Amino acid sequence: MALLIQILGSSVAFLGLSLLLFAPLERLVPARKNHARAPVSDWLHFWANPAIGAWVALTFIAALGATIRALLPPAMLAWTGGQPLAMQLLIAVTLAELWGYWAHRLAHALPFLWRFHRVHHSIEEMHWVSAHRQHPLDVIWTIAGANLPAFALGINIKPLAIFILFERCYTVFLHANIDCAYGPLGRILASPRFHHWHHDAGEIGRNRNFAGMFSCLDWLFGTYLPPTQPPAHFGPKELAAPGYLNQLLTRTNSPETGEKTSRTTIQFK
Repeated sequence: MALLIQILGSSVAFLGLSLLLFAPLERLVPARKNHARAPVSDWLHFWANPAIGAWVALTFIAALGATIRALLPPAMLAWTGGQPLAMQLLIAVTLAELWGYWAHRLAHALPFLWRFHRVHHSIEEMHWVSAHRQHPLDVIWTIAGANLPAFALGINIKPLAIFILFERCYTVFLHANIDCAYGPLGRILASPRFHHWHHDAGEIGRNRNFAGMFSCLDWLFGTYLPPTQPPAHFGPKELAAPGYLNQLLTRTNSPETGEKTSRTTIQFK
């Protein structure tokens, strides 16, 4: 019970921190003026999903990681544990980002996973609160693999807490109503405009720009779309019916549109 209360409390604190950081930014440098307010359901997602992800990571994934660690060669664990903290951070982040990229691509390619991931792609207005409009099973799919390598290799995640907080804030930043690109650096690091193209309502960007932080992964695996200008529309809204309960039940406004998706076969270029 104490762990649950701590997780729920941290989720509220993260919501407050995001509000303080990104709400003023959207007012100062909005990508789109006359921007519609985020629906109440997005606020519920933003509070609930980080808590769900943290609970899964600290319980099920931690236990699964310990089981896998017992099966790994002792020499591998000794090598990982003997590395400086900076190298352990690099290993954990690299494996987490690689998983995040491929988990995201699979969520577009496999009908079962897309059924849950399409809730996230029903966003019509990019807004910092909309960053966590996700089905809980989509959250678990993403969080599980991202955290599992660190637990399995015995990497101490406590020193990584600051980076994990930064990464969570960066995810919110990518979804904010801010038109920001990084020029040449954009081939390495994901920007809001880079990620906004992934939410393109048309066919140009929806199966591009999958990376969560390092856009070089899209460049490496052939899915990079240069964000030379912002996309015109996001969505489409038919991918998920409005309302928190409807989105938990994966209901759509149009079954045909919901099933057509942006699903794509995975190809190397």
